[in-house]
Amino acid sequence: MTTWLGLNAGHDDPRTADQTALALYETLLFHAQVVCVHAVEDHHAMSFRLTDDPSENTVSTLIERGYGVAVHNGSLQRLAGPEQLARGALRAALAHRDRKEGRALRFPGQRSLRGRYGVSDILAFSAIDEVLPHGVQSVDARGDLQPRFINGKLVLSL
Repeated sequence: MTTWLGLNAGHDDPRTADQTALALYETLLFHAQVVCVHAVEDHHAMSFRLTDDPSENTVSTLIERGYGVAVHNGSLQRLAGPEQLARGALRAALAHRDRKEGRALRFPGQRSLRGRYGVSDILAFSAIDEVLPHGVQSVDARGDLQPRFINGKLVLSL
């Protein structure tokens, strides 16, 4: 079962949201398959694609830290925290679920992308669905590629 966890702390700066999302990924949400940051109204929220629902302990910890939290696994399972932040968390979780919007900070295959790779290898061995502009033959990947969800695809724009 896939679960999308949306978190919102009302970050004004995308770099702060990036740092927070990565810190959560490295500690509390290390089992996330995809980590994204989303523009939500006038700030940035985060989303995490998980293979299971987060534990009650994890959700409680996030709420105690002041996050708006949305847990969605095909239907809304939980919406908690400050109301406005929780609404933004839900928007982030749904955008990730629907692959409409969001910048991926972590995604399957990313760790192996270090060095110069042909576009066909990137498409075959990572979660990236498309590389733009079309016609590019290779990409210098330093492990910091950040594709975006656009119209249902994870797209790397160079």
